[in-house]
Amino acid sequence: MRAVVYEEFGGPGVLQIVTVPDPETPVDNQVVIEVRAVGINPYDRKVRSGLVPLKDPKFPRGICSDFAGVVVEAGSEAVHADGSQILAGHEVMGWSIGGSLRELVRVRSAQLARKPASLDWTVAGSLTTPGLTAVAALETLNIGPNDTVLLSAASGSVGVLYAQLAIARGATVIGTASERNHDVLRAHGILPTTYGPGLADRVRAIAPEGITAVQDNAGRETVEAGLELGLPADRICSIVDYGAIAEFGIVSPGQYVRSAVTLGVLAQRAADGDLDLPIANVFPLDRVVDAFTLLESGHSGGKIVIAP
Repeated sequence: MRAVVYEEFGGPGVLQIVTVPDPETPVDNQVVIEVRAVGINPYDRKVRSGLVPLKDPKFPRGICSDFAGVVVEAGSEAVHADGSQILAGHEVMGWSIGGSLRELVRVRSAQLARKPASLDWTVAGSLTTPGLTAVAALETLNIGPNDTVLLSAASGSVGVLYAQLAIARGATVIGTASERNHDVLRAHGILPTTYGPGLADRVRAIAPEGITAVQDNAGRETVEAGLELGLPADRICSIVDYGAIAEFGIVSPGQYVRSAVTLGVLAQRAADGDLDLPIANVFPLDRVVDAFTLLESGHSGGKIVIAP
């Protein structure tokens, strides 16, 4: 089968498509899946670039974790979250530990959720990391109906899912994004503002009664705006600025435990039309370098998906 690997840290150009052996026959709770769609994430870029400390930095390495596909074969103990047997032909979605950007992947059944039949493959293959990260961040601050949240990178995948889930809980969300993305924010019920100097003043104008929480998905600017607006550190959550977490004592979901049950709930909400994950581009496997180049440009306008 074909798989994407890299043999050194670096930019998109280090990625190469190689032929590797098919996964071994699954045993116990293992499942082999034919991959239909893989959503790529900023974290994948950070790992490939050498920006994330690794316990086992051996090469060659696979890349990406999220995927959706069709079960080829399953071990005798492989079951869905509801306890039913996983069988060949079942459509599933989930995450891989050693890299999902390949034609076949083998994972444990606990890493899989059933894909609703009506859910588009591109969304199913992209939902895991941004969806579960958004839920973990919401739970970290226990966002509810009395909250007004300042959200950075609101047009990004985590941001747009976070906002929809927060609004569904009854919260008000003020989101930062470039002006070209403000219509996207409004379409999802987010009150838009721009990033840059004067952010705290712009938030005061939008929410004169104040905000109750900050969700930072971009960096220090939003953290500092929250502190300037008088929020205590434990009402500011960041998923990216580890320096600010250490310096100011703000909170973070950290290395949260992924849940196939939670993923299944998100997938059903997406299938029902209650949760939207915008898809910007779908690339074939042969154009993996182009896909990551677009991701790193910061101007994709939605999720980037690779269809092996």
